[in-house]
Amino acid sequence: MEATALSSGFHPLVKRNGYRVPRSCSQRKFVSLVRCDLKDRSFGIKPEGSSIAIRRLSFKTNVFEQARSVAGDTSFDDTTTAKTRSHVAEDKIGVLLLNLGGPETLNDVQPFLYNLFADPDIIRLPRPFQFLQGTIAKFISVVRAPKSKEGYAAIGGGSPLRKITDEQADAIQMALQAKNIAANVYVGMRYWYPFTEEAVQQIKKDKITRLVVLPLYPQYSISTTGSSIRVLQDLFRKDPYLAGVPVAIIESWYQRRGYVNSMADLIEKELQTFSDPKEVMIFFSAHGVPVSYVENAGDPYQKQMEECIYLIMEELKARGVPNNHKLAYQSRVGPVQWLKPYTDEVLVDLGKSGVKSLLAVPVSFVSEHIETLEEIDMEYRELALESGVENWGRVPALGLTPSFITDLADAVIESLPSAEALSKPNAAASDESESSDAFSYIVKMFFGSILAFVLLLSPKMFHAFRNHII
Repeated sequence: MEATALSSGFHPLVKRNGYRVPRSCSQRKFVSLVRCDLKDRSFGIKPEGSSIAIRRLSFKTNVFEQARSVAGDTSFDDTTTAKTRSHVAEDKIGVLLLNLGGPETLNDVQPFLYNLFADPDIIRLPRPFQFLQGTIAKFISVVRAPKSKEGYAAIGGGSPLRKITDEQADAIQMALQAKNIAANVYVGMRYWYPFTEEAVQQIKKDKITRLVVLPLYPQYSISTTGSSIRVLQDLFRKDPYLAGVPVAIIESWYQRRGYVNSMADLIEKELQTFSDPKEVMIFFSAHGVPVSYVENAGDPYQKQMEECIYLIMEELKARGVPNNHKLAYQSRVGPVQWLKPYTDEVLVDLGKSGVKSLLAVPVSFVSEHIETLEEIDMEYRELALESGVENWGRVPALGLTPSFITDLADAVIESLPSAEALSKPNAAASDESESSDAFSYIVKMFFGSILAFVLLLSPKMFHAFRNHII
């Protein structure tokens, strides 16, 4: 259904009750960088008919040693820029920023939560029970919505994530223009407007011929970058035009010099707000993921996060900032084990152990949203002060920090020559597979509905959800 809608020029989006409906650019209430009003720009080489998988670009640690600092007077060198221009002399460049999305009003909270928990990369069910994804997502979203609404009400009635991401897209486009790279910059959210599907449809409408995909998550995780890329690849495989567009995906960029320097700059600045900066504990709070993702699915998130903290602290030490630091994980949900140590538990332990000054650093977030504005600034601050911490500070999210934006623009330029096309979709094979699965799907839905009904009416199941999710 979604593939048909896309090929017909519709944008399959989630309406307020959680179901997907088409919506055109003219129907949007807010202007976004999916961009309805961008003028066409011609820049780059013509797409090649290479039938290979998408090239995923991940900058490794050795690049950290070689990359130029954007905090000083050096930037992307002229030789590399000239080489990039030779690769994109006739192409029409697109940059797609991927992010989580967030409810803009309190009425959006429940359908946003439904979209979140309906994602198989967020709640990973065993294969025989995957058909229960929608039922479970509906149940969790309804049960959790009241508490989540309280959190969003506390930060003004909605998430600022869309506004900030739009501003970041504008800033990146301007940074690219300053480097003589003309590009259309798009925003695709995973769980709320503007959805990835809508951004992709606009990319096709604008006839983009070379695309760089830049997830706004510094570290790669199955539940963030992985989920967004999975949707993106599915959309591209189903469309003959998009399948032939050369694409480069920057999977992670936490080890880039510009990002590390930008984080160190913010931390160093906030330390100076304390009466005794050297006595401050630097407390990195990262968004958590279930342990099973790391141990069973091979998610590199934990390893990348630890390396990220190491690089930031090494940069701070080189600047003469030898403060102690600690890493913990926040935002766990559900009756499963998440990465430890947990932020709330560590804050209590630090307070009891005599730590008096604490600087919180939201290391996995580049935009302010509910996890920073409500969870860290309100819940964790109150918990820390109750536990014995006397001086509390928090490093702001990177947002529009010039050195950060410049480095993202450099990452885009560096990745352009590596873009490669998706393989052409095999429509016949897809139709045959769908036909053969039809009977199996009906049987699963029949027995699954019975099983879901029994499970959701079980008092034990209800109390488990209530205790761990509400």
